[in-house]
This record gives sequence, structure tokens and C-alpha cells, in this order.
Amino acid sequence: MWRIFWVLVWVLSAWILSAAAQRPSEVLLSTDNAYNPIPSPDGKFIAYVRTGWDQRRGSGGFGRSNLVSEVAVISADGALLTRSAIADTFISGWTPDGTRLVCYRDWKYFLASIDGTRAAEGQIPPVAGDQTAFNRPEWVAFSSSLATVVWSRMVDASHWTIETPDRTVASTQSSIGQRAVPSPDGRYIAVFGDFSPTELWVDDTRTGKWSDLGKVIIHPSRDWNYIQPSWNPWFADSSRLAFFVGSTLVIGTPDGQHKTETIVEGQTGLPVPSPDGQSIAYLTSEPRPMKGNPTAQFWGGTTIWIISTKRGSKPRAASQKSDDATYDLNWLNNDTIVFDRVADEVFYRRARIWKADVPR
Repeated sequence: MWRIFWVLVWVLSAWILSAAAQRPSEVLLSTDNAYNPIPSPDGKFIAYVRTGWDQRRGSGGFGRSNLVSEVAVISADGALLTRSAIADTFISGWTPDGTRLVCYRDWKYFLASIDGTRAAEGQIPPVAGDQTAFNRPEWVAFSSSLATVVWSRMVDASHWTIETPDRTVASTQSSIGQRAVPSPDGRYIAVFGDFSPTELWVDDTRTGKWSDLGKVIIHPSRDWNYIQPSWNPWFADSSRLAFFVGSTLVIGTPDGQHKTETIVEGQTGLPVPSPDGQSIAYLTSEPRPMKGNPTAQFWGGTTIWIISTKRGSKPRAASQKSDDATYDLNWLNNDTIVFDRVADEVFYRRARIWKADVPR
């Protein structure tokens, strides 16, 4: 009898230890009210954007002009490097050498080092004849091959361009969207709209050829883009992109000629390849009525998943299910992901930066 009892105790203990080992390992990196964590290329630093509402700025009301956007940087273990804000802007990423951040807001842009030094400052000009000056993009990104910022814009009802501060890089008659994300080597530029679903286009700057990769889901929430978080679909070697078509994870070449597809469960978004190209991180979310506005949806119930790029692989949970929404997801290195959690609070009053080990 006692032998059976101790066997049961041993089995139960082993089960508890196994379950604990399989539970996702999460670490709160910062208690700043912040979102949009973007690691530096070497993984030593993480830039993010502090947020919230400040009625002393902007119009003094509840529009986006009163949205706080303060850029700060922490080390990979969460130590704050910049107590004062580097810039009062959004960010789209780092320059390839990891020395500067690509900053933008309200049609102005510049590159900022961690000490706040600015370079390459400029402003996206309005389209000729646009008296309001509002019909222009806000988002800019950095191209390694062009060594400058790029943006995408609609010139007229049937003409879109990709531009730099001094020239037009590409043009098309297709409606390509206002977010331009260059590949790491700078040869390709992926372009998509702010709202999901959106068409994903890729321009080959070497040949001038455009490829339509189809209608994709960036994030299940249509309001994802309001505070300008980031999404980068490129593999590090620029050979492929990862994106969702509905609940189908697609890994495809820039010309759209070769692709693999994997069907996963849930309302999916933000697929991002690991630095070594062996895995994809993505999220699933569950909509519910928003606290302050029950007629709108809040996309919480978020879980982050990891799936191998090998055919036939199954996803593994990399985070616990959270009531909060995740707006941005990135890889710190091949073993760690970083992400934000934004609570269902008016005026973005509670957002935090987290990291988690990748399950093996």
C-alpha cells in the first residue's frame, strides 16, 4: 500500500515538474508605460515608445495630437539607459549599424543616437496641389542600400510612389499602401496599408519589377496602426517574407513565385522570422467589447506562439494567455522574443514591455 502511495507521489511530482518546465518563461522588462519594443541589430539594446495621454500638449483634447510618444532605450536585461526621452516621436527601427533610431511623427523624421544627437532631419512634403497637406504618409523606414529614409505615398488616384528625401525610387499604378519596409539588404521594399486586411506588394529596386503577394492580415485589430507600432515581415537574409493570409501562415519569396503554407488556429497576426530563419513568432488574439466603448472590439486574450519553418511543424506557446493586447512583437535573439502588452484602458494608460524564452 505504501509502495503504491509513494509511486503515486513520485508520478505526481514528476508531472508537476514537467508542467512547470513547459510553462512559458516570461520576464517584465520595464514598468514604463510603453509599447513597440524594437531590439538593436546586435540584441544589446531595446528601444520603445512611452505612451499615455497629456492634455497639456497638442489641441488639449482627446485627439492623437495629445498622445504621448517618448522614445527610450533599455539594455537587454531591462536597465534604463535614457531617463530623459531621446525624442518625442514614433520609431520604425534602427539603422543597420545599430547606432541610430529611425524617428518620425507628424510628417517629420530624423535619425537619433542614444544620446539624443540628431542627423538627417527632414519633412515629408505634401503632394503638389494638396492645400490641406494632410494627404501624405507619416511612416518612414531606413533603407540600407539607399542609406536614407524611404516612404510610400499616393500621388494621385492612379499613381503611387516610393520616395526618399531627394528622389523617387519606384512608381506604380497599383494601390500599394503607405508603409514601406525595406529588406535587410535593401534590394526589396515591402509595401502595405495601415489596416488589415491589406495588399502586400514588393518592389525589386534592382529590376523595377513589382510583385503582388496578395491580401494579408497584419494584426486582427483594425485600430492596430493608430499609435504606429511596427511590423517587419523580412527574413534576415532578405530571401523570404512571412505573412498571414487569414489563418494561413505563408513563407514566400519576394517575387511570390515560391511559398510554403501552414494553417494555424485562431485570430492571427504579426508573424516575424527569427534571426537565424529557423522559426516564426506570431500572436493569436480574442476580441471582446472594449471597456470604454462596448460597441468597439478590444483584441486581448493574446498568446504568442513559435513555429519552426520546417514543413509539418506545430506551434508551441511562448507566452501565457494575457487579457491585454500585443501591438508589437520582435526577436531579441534566436532564443528570446520581446513584446508589449497594452491593457484595455482609455488613453493607453497601462502598457508594458516583456520578454520570454523561446520554447524548444
